[in-house]
Amino acid sequence: MTLSLSSVHKNIWLIIITAFTILGGGLFLMHHVNPQKSGAAATGFMVDLVVTFPVAYYFLIIRPFRQKLWRIMLIVTCCCGVAYLILPAEQRGYIIQLRKLTAGLELGMLIYCISKIRRVKKAYNKLQSEFPDVAFNLHKSMAMVLGDGIAVKIMASEITIMRFGLLCFKREKQQIAPEIKRFSIYKESGYAALFGVIMAVSVIEMVAFHLFLNRYNPIAAIIVTMLSMYGCLFITGDFSALTKSPVLLTENKLLLRAGLRWRALVERNNVASVEKVGGSFEPDAQCFKGGVMKNTFNVLIVFTKPVIIERLYRKSAETSQMVLSIDEADEFIKNFNLQ
Repeated sequence: MTLSLSSVHKNIWLIIITAFTILGGGLFLMHHVNPQKSGAAATGFMVDLVVTFPVAYYFLIIRPFRQKLWRIMLIVTCCCGVAYLILPAEQRGYIIQLRKLTAGLELGMLIYCISKIRRVKKAYNKLQSEFPDVAFNLHKSMAMVLGDGIAVKIMASEITIMRFGLLCFKREKQQIAPEIKRFSIYKESGYAALFGVIMAVSVIEMVAFHLFLNRYNPIAAIIVTMLSMYGCLFITGDFSALTKSPVLLTENKLLLRAGLRWRALVERNNVASVEKVGGSFEPDAQCFKGGVMKNTFNVLIVFTKPVIIERLYRKSAETSQMVLSIDEADEFIKNFNLQ
């Protein structure tokens, strides 16, 4: 049975609400319950974290989405880590005992994943040789070996973010043939300046909020700061991918993309028209807005047949036309002889 899109969103929101309810309710009880009952409250909180939430995750995510059962172990591991950080020392002993029981299963999972790495790498190298696209080829190669489930998609996107975020300073060593023409997409939109402002504000806010929260709850301050650092890493990875993933044009194909956000591999003869548009241009409701920033674009591309827009973080879309921002717009249009 296939879930409708509304049911998928409903289940995701329910598991998010469940997580925040358990965390918020547990922390509130631990700090406001009678000191004589604090031990019982902490134990109940621990049970909710390592038992109730994984069970809810199974019924809301794994079972409806037909995910593999072993993935519940990853959830249990994460829940144990959170519980160990926020629970008193007495409950930490129980967490350690539970981790000993699950260690064998996790070791088996690790061995299984390692055994698949060689196959994933082989599939990835083959895709890269056909058409270089780090982000989407990584996801495709993992899907070919491990299956195209939600967990695999999330894992691929997280690895890609880490790669581009942590190695943002490193030049990309893609073997792109000389006959393949490149067109950057981020300069004309002014996104580089916006990125600098966002990062500066994020760092200042992260430091200030950490110092403020640290006065009341040091552990919560550390958790929030780690999440903020991940947010900065995500933004950095997104910008790094935009700068290192230009639009590519070959004799027969056109690779349209915006970093990790989306991509469309199109047959060149499927392009019906390419024209330059100004800021006053209003695209149709069905037109895919592919600019680095939503309302920043200078080129309109119309396709003879609808094309599939692949997206890492959202469902794929289909469109017959799109607008996007290309720095060398005139040169790009000239290559199609469609002035």
